[in-house]
Amino acid sequence: MASVGSQTFAWRVVPGTRTVLGIVSIVVIGVAAGIISAQGAVWASLLAAGAVLTVIAVFDLTLIAVLAVPATMIMDRVGPMSISDFVLGAATLVALVLVRGKGAIRMQPLLWAGAAYISLAAPQLILNPYLGNAIELVHEFVLVLGSMVVGFAIGRQGRARLALSVYALAGCGIAVAAIVVAFSQGFQPVYLGMLHKNAIGGILMVAALITFANPPWLNWRPVWAYASFALCAFGILAAQSRQAIIALLVGVIIVGLRPRHHNGKRSRWIWFLLVPVAYFVYAEVSAQLAQNDQFSSSAQRLAWYADSISVWQMSPIFGVGQRWWIAGYAGFTGFQPPNAEIEVLTTVGIVGLFGFLAMFAGAIWLTAKLPPAYGTLALAVIVARLVQGQFDLYWVAGQSSILWIIAGICYGVQEHDRVHGVVRTPHPVQTLFRRTERLRT
Repeated sequence: MASVGSQTFAWRVVPGTRTVLGIVSIVVIGVAAGIISAQGAVWASLLAAGAVLTVIAVFDLTLIAVLAVPATMIMDRVGPMSISDFVLGAATLVALVLVRGKGAIRMQPLLWAGAAYISLAAPQLILNPYLGNAIELVHEFVLVLGSMVVGFAIGRQGRARLALSVYALAGCGIAVAAIVVAFSQGFQPVYLGMLHKNAIGGILMVAALITFANPPWLNWRPVWAYASFALCAFGILAAQSRQAIIALLVGVIIVGLRPRHHNGKRSRWIWFLLVPVAYFVYAEVSAQLAQNDQFSSSAQRLAWYADSISVWQMSPIFGVGQRWWIAGYAGFTGFQPPNAEIEVLTTVGIVGLFGFLAMFAGAIWLTAKLPPAYGTLALAVIVARLVQGQFDLYWVAGQSSILWIIAGICYGVQEHDRVHGVVRTPHPVQTLFRRTERLRT
């Protein structure tokens, strides 16, 4: 509004303005990309990616945040960063605008949990003053806190169903591709372009948990939800990602033991999954170690664990810095520790590990306290990702952000429902004894 004297004028948006702005943006950035491409393909790629985000933002700013969810699957690089990082960075800036005055204070405890790790990981920057160390800590700041804010913005703006449905459907597509490739190459571990078997497993694990939990605000028809869950589970088996299989089974157990929103029941059979989980881990590790093959994944991991402990002992309190395996700062290169806690010990030491464990302990406690309609999915994904990180790399771009995005989404949906007067009254929790008493009366 603009005021002149006693008269007030309202600025009106001419119909079709967004379309015109979108076309102008495409033309201007397209010409700029053509000019810059003569100077270097890297900058042209970044500008092209920025053009896509700009056009999307012109039509609906919230779609930038939504786009960050499926973008976590994309490991390809655009210039100096991965596509998932690029989109997440843009989505974080957008989300900071979207959540202003929208009740993000209700997610403050979760943000404090994430800040616990970042703050305790920061002191080692003084002892390890190299550029890659500082850049990676900023990267982790966005992967954790930025992802939480992005997720909250998605849920608060009423886009949770769209974002998670796109992720789950994309996961189903990847699962189909993994199954087809596995059949065509004699059931060998699957690689789909930049997606190796463990990356495929991590993506499908999250997609499977989304469809299996199927919270009421996602509102998939049960037949489609369970079919998608089965497809993603078979995709993980086809890819032969053992870490993802274990993590998925743990996540399924958590969902099964939480009361269901529509009837308050807990699964009485879900405990039996503990047997195949324990046997699967024991059989796989025993089989590989029995081969006495120094190049098997289990033997290789044992060697990497030993080397990682050697690195940690160089600076046990504060660590030797982020991405030392790339910088050569510690004298070791060529491998990233395949365990979350060991990696954190080497990079930010005992102090940082305390913050890392506090972050997960706080997040697990907070999501477990949320009403099951909101907290079950977040709790299952967070625990499953932590379990997967016991057997594989943890700090991996999109896979380190998707769990915090989903946690933020669950908080955002809860706030969206509160503001719009949506009350998801859970059914009273039922047990075997309560059902028996009701039958007697």
